[in-house]
Amino acid sequence: MKMRGAPAIVAFAFAGVANAQSVTLTEDSGRPLLVGDAAGIAEGLNPSAIAPAVVVAEFRRLCLPDPGAAAQRVSGSPLQLVSSDAQFPAAGKNQQGLVTQWRGPSAILSIWSGDHSGLKGRPIAITSRGYSTTGPYGPFKAEGVQCNLVVALTDFSAVQGLTEALTTALGQPGKLVAKKSFADGYWNVGDAGRPIRINFTAPSVRGAPQPVHLSAQILTKGNKR
Repeated sequence: MKMRGAPAIVAFAFAGVANAQSVTLTEDSGRPLLVGDAAGIAEGLNPSAIAPAVVVAEFRRLCLPDPGAAAQRVSGSPLQLVSSDAQFPAAGKNQQGLVTQWRGPSAILSIWSGDHSGLKGRPIAITSRGYSTTGPYGPFKAEGVQCNLVVALTDFSAVQGLTEALTTALGQPGKLVAKKSFADGYWNVGDAGRPIRINFTAPSVRGAPQPVHLSAQILTKGNKR
């Protein structure tokens, strides 16, 4: 595994090409897991001044109470999401992989059913706080049925409003850390029969825009925080 700096972000006009083989999922500890050849979790997105409360409300509408059924709620989203599935071509012994995904000018939504088919060995990057860990899919992998929303905000100053909106909407967090250049945390929602963890990550970046990853992840026995 190796460490690298925070990624650059390119114009949305090229998003369909740049991200045809990349998707942001959530690994077992709740961190954003970028699978594929993109440079960063918000590559190709334009920064948006959308109000934090609107981001949180739309995330909840899309991803809760059933993270795996977000496709039923995409139509009419203020994030202007259109279908843009992440496709991974067959290579060697690895079969073709596909993850359902939608893209808008400033946001990416993906849902994952828990099927690892076609993902083994693909390049991954886990971006959290001020570092990024890279390697192949397998040692690090997505866990639990999940709904992921990546939004590009104007800069890190917008993150404070987002943490406040999340706490207002979801209540007391299980953990929430907010520093000068990064923030992350989680909330436990749902019930004992179907626990769901809401994950939040705003990693350190050089300059703007500021990527934010939100996910609703149905917890499995191996999930940890």
